[in-house]
Amino acid sequence: MCVCVCVVCVMLCPASCLPLLRELGQWRCLLGFPRHHGVAAASTAGLTANSGQQQGSEVRGGRPIGRSKPLTGRQFSSAGCLLSLHHSEKPEHEEVCEFRPYTCPCPGATCKWHGALEAVMPHLMHAHKSITTLQGEDIVFLATDINLPGAVDWVMMQSCFSHHFMLVLEKQEKYEGHQQFFAVVLLIGTRKQAENFAYRLELNGNRRRLTWEATPRSIHDGVSAAIMNSDCLVFDTSIAHLFADNGNLGINVTISMC
Repeated sequence: MCVCVCVVCVMLCPASCLPLLRELGQWRCLLGFPRHHGVAAASTAGLTANSGQQQGSEVRGGRPIGRSKPLTGRQFSSAGCLLSLHHSEKPEHEEVCEFRPYTCPCPGATCKWHGALEAVMPHLMHAHKSITTLQGEDIVFLATDINLPGAVDWVMMQSCFSHHFMLVLEKQEKYEGHQQFFAVVLLIGTRKQAENFAYRLELNGNRRRLTWEATPRSIHDGVSAAIMNSDCLVFDTSIAHLFADNGNLGINVTISMC
């Protein structure tokens, strides 16, 4: 009886074998066979637990073994991302996804705000009212008291070409006694929008001039990425003092369209 049922089950689908396997289990009990090592016991348990599985899975040793399938969930699909990726590719894509929520662009701040791109400026105007906004494509970014100890950030907004740009001067102490300044311009916009602009930073002093020209970074990248990649104007304390006036440093900022 046992041999016949097992042969038939091999030819049938797992679900249709279920009644036969149960009957086999009853016969084994009547004949005194132990169940804990029996094929029928293991297979019956496996099929009972997995009888509702999708076609394309197979049962080995009473456990379901599913064929691998790509996971196509999209964390930012509700924001407009249409890509379907394997789960192993998702973390890398989410880091650069244009539909990822924007975080507060203020450097060094403990602000945990995040939201849509169109909500960034209202957030800055409401939560960071101390930031000054100047109009025009050519302005002077004045950083006061550059001799303040420790890490310090100076931030200003520039509005032109129907866009807003964040101007950042950051001072860091690389090692004891050696400080560096990093100046960069960020667009309150996407990376693609940032490619349409260029900016120039210029320090002017007594018969001296220091100039940096580049494409602005999107606030999606942030100040840290610009500094890490040296994609900004970098100078040390001695250079800053050459252009400073009574501890204040004026940086001419010019925005242009490409």
